[in-house]
Amino acid sequence: MYNNNQNANYYFENSIKTASPAKLVELLYQNSIERINKAIKAIESKNFSEANKQIIRVEDIVTELNVSLNLEKGGEIAKNLRALYNYMYQRLLESNTKKDTEILKEVRSFLQELLDTWKEILKKEVKTSRELNAKSVDPKFDLQY
Repeated sequence: MYNNNQNANYYFENSIKTASPAKLVELLYQNSIERINKAIKAIESKNFSEANKQIIRVEDIVTELNVSLNLEKGGEIAKNLRALYNYMYQRLLESNTKKDTEILKEVRSFLQELLDTWKEILKKEVKTSRELNAKSVDPKFDLQY
């Protein structure tokens, strides 16, 4: 029998395995924000080992987002994201060295803005897909929401 924590882990792992690439980006943004919040609390309680662990994981996430960019297809937006990811990574390194919560809050604000923007983009894509499906005599997609 699973306990609540095991059920949550199973649900989370399953949601990652079945997520679209767009949903994975959203999950990465959310997870990095959660980890920054944990790192801030760890620094405030002088648990520097835990803070280090959380910040390193956010560094890994930012690196993964960065290397996943397609600069050819993404054009100027991808180039701007690359610059922002590089900046955030440098700030994360600095925050980890100095155990500086203000730097973490700065990075968190960038990630929150990216998450909010990403969610809006996804909403527009879903709306467009629904509209195209509704106008089609022979729908190519059976979109259920």
